Amino acid sequence: FGSSPVLYKDTVIVTSECEQDGSMVALDKSNGQEVWRVARDTATSYSTPVVANVAGQEQMILSGANSVVSYNPASGEENWRVKGPWAVTCGTAVWSDDMVFVSGGFPTARTLGIKADGSGEIAWESKAKCYEQSMLFFDGYLYGLADSGVCYCWRASDGQQMWAERLQDKVSASPVLAGGHIYVSVESGTTFVFKPNPEKLELVAENQLGDMAYATPTFVDNRIFARVAVGPQRDKQEWLYCIGSD
Repeated sequence: FGSSPVLYKDTVIVTSECEQDGSMVALDKSNGQEVWRVARDTATSYSTPVVANVAGQEQMILSGANSVVSYNPASGEENWRVKGPWAVTCGTAVWSDDMVFVSGGFPTARTLGIKADGSGEIAWESKAKCYEQSMLFFDGYLYGLADSGVCYCWRASDGQQMWAERLQDKVSASPVLAGGHIYVSVESGTTFVFKPNPEKLELVAENQLGDMAYATPTFVDNRIFARVAVGPQRDKQEWLYCIGSD
C-alpha cells in the first residue's frame, strides 16, 4: 500500500498494510511465484521493512500496526515482537549493533530504542515525533527530524538527548549522511548541511533550491539528485536536479 518493495537474495518482499487482509509476501524475483506469506494485523501503515545484521543475526524489521516485529527474511518466521504505542508509522527502522530504532506519530507520538535480542525490552523512549521521515544512526548516536522541523540527537544506547534545534520549517524528507556530513532538506527548499556532532548542531552550510522540497536527496558517486518544486502551491512546477561533476 505505502511501502517500497525489498530485494532479498532471490526474492522480492512486498508489504501490504491495508485495512483488510494485510500481509507480507515474498515472491521469486525471476518468475513471481509466491515463496512465503505472513498475515499482518489489519491497519493502514506505510513503513518499508529493512533487512539488517543486528544482535548477531540477520533480521527483517518492520514497524506499524501497533508493533515492531522482527522476521526471518528467508522464511517469514517471526523472531520477536514488541508492542508499539502507534497504529501508523511511515519511516524505515534503523539499527546499531544490538538495537533497533523506530518512530511513529499516529495516534501517539513516540520514538523507541529496542533491544534486538528477542528480549522484548524497550531500552528507552522519547515523545519526539519523527513520523514521515526515517532516522539516521551514526557512530553511536541517533539523529532524527520531527515533522515540526526540530532536529534531535540522542545517545543511541540509552536515549539521552544530546541536543535539539529547530530548523526554519517543517520537514518531510529524511536525513542523509554523505561525505562526512548530514544533509537535511526542509519543506521550504533549504538544505541544511551539518557535521554529525553529538555536542551541538554544527552547521556547515545552508543551500536554497526551489521553493518546496519534500523528497529526500539521493547521493550517487559525486552527484546529488534532488527533487524540488518552484512557484505557488497550486501552480507549482516540479524539477529534478543533478548537482555535481563528471
